[in-house]
Amino acid sequence: MRNNIIQGFVAFSLICFGHQASWSQMLTCAEIQGQTDVSPYEGQQVTVSGKVTEFFGDVWYIQDDYGAWNGLLCVGPNVVIDPNPPWWNDPRQPEVGDVLELTGTIVEADGNTQLMDITDYVFIDFWNATAAGVGVTVAEMMDESLEGTRARLDPVTVMTAPDGSSVWTVSDATGTATIIGVDVDDPGNNEDADGPTPGDVYRVYGAVRQIGDDYVLDLGDIDTLSLVVGLEELETALSIYPNPASGLLNVTGIQGDHAWSLMDALGRPVMHGSGTGSFQIDVSTAPSGRYTLQVLQEGGTLRQAVLID
Repeated sequence: MRNNIIQGFVAFSLICFGHQASWSQMLTCAEIQGQTDVSPYEGQQVTVSGKVTEFFGDVWYIQDDYGAWNGLLCVGPNVVIDPNPPWWNDPRQPEVGDVLELTGTIVEADGNTQLMDITDYVFIDFWNATAAGVGVTVAEMMDESLEGTRARLDPVTVMTAPDGSSVWTVSDATGTATIIGVDVDDPGNNEDADGPTPGDVYRVYGAVRQIGDDYVLDLGDIDTLSLVVGLEELETALSIYPNPASGLLNVTGIQGDHAWSLMDALGRPVMHGSGTGSFQIDVSTAPSGRYTLQVLQEGGTLRQAVLID
């Protein structure tokens, strides 16, 4: 490993004076991505500098700008940051906020443009703030231009809970996306100690990765927007049937006056009404998808997921 003070000084001098080592090219992430499915630098050795946005041990993502084409997936088990007391006392792998200069080979793997076989690296800075990422819908996330970049889905509803490999799904009005990884909040803050549960609504941050023909989100963080399942307000005799529905939706168990709204996965009301006691909703004209029925009445708010065929 050539990662010492002398090498760092040489690399810094090369950057400052605009010269590049003969064995690589200094490029931006966008130049490496090439705004195409396959990088124009595939199989070539390049040098790139960027800020770590998400890290997962040997694998991390860097960006040198935000938005389309400005991210890159890096694979570097040999990249180890030296101790830097008093901030950290032991060698470590790259973490979010680190700024690195990396020299390696561009490889296309499973649809992703990756920097691999990293031969040289320079640690430049640490603890830099990272942006929340580009806000997108699920449909907008399914795009080659966002591969390797940090993105934000907001809001999305949990469809399936994490499995044994920490893979789960979320949806909005535009489609369903796969999330890899979990982030259980601190139960001391009265947050979601049990992790993602079907029906919960989150803001989800992460890096976009392509797997085959699909795009998934490598989870960086989640913000709780609404925890639907398990709230005391749902401990009621509320009954909705049939569910899924394609015609009349029956809502029973409601006592007294109420106002109701049927909201799509983005929280927008698509139907609303008011009445007393049990009622019906004609959903025959509503697009297929996942909705939330919200019933406002004296003493609380009732919410329940509804699927429309």
